[in-house]
Amino acid sequence: MPKLIFRGASIRFVDLRYDEKSKATYTKLNFTAQFSEPVREAMEWGEPPEGLATGNLDGEMNASHFILTPNGSELKQHEMQLGARTIGAFQFVRSDDGNKLRFQIVTSVDGAAALAEQYLRVIGAGEAQLRVNYEQQEELDIAPAEEAQESLETSEGGAPLASAATMGGSHQKKGGK
Repeated sequence: MPKLIFRGASIRFVDLRYDEKSKATYTKLNFTAQFSEPVREAMEWGEPPEGLATGNLDGEMNASHFILTPNGSELKQHEMQLGARTIGAFQFVRSDDGNKLRFQIVTSVDGAAALAEQYLRVIGAGEAQLRVNYEQQEELDIAPAEEAQESLETSEGGAPLASAATMGGSHQKKGGK
């Protein structure tokens, strides 16, 4: 299973939520980490333009679990390991101490907010290494538009169904130019 490794990671804040529809709780752990080259390459993000102070970045992945290991051998005993659902809401932030990445991991693990609180009480804003295992999305084999047009189902009478391409001139605005 592929993984992303975020260096200089720290928990910014924890958000416990209750979903009325599913009658379940979930936790959003919001992180800051270094905006590193390996993460940029894995997420297929380009170099941010000069002068850009902050910006949202594309991407969300299904995650299976994460491990947050505090820096410093004496703190490794406080490592946090939890199952995860997703990692996303990525944001680039330029700061005086280097480019940062903000993002969140969503987990449905019971007690995740309490575990994060315990971690924060011991480690605080101390930096850590965050390893996130995620599911690799399969490449989709998308047919070219011509092939898709040819494979349209036919109506009951055997005539091809209309497509956006064949209907192009059939709809006009009323009162338009």
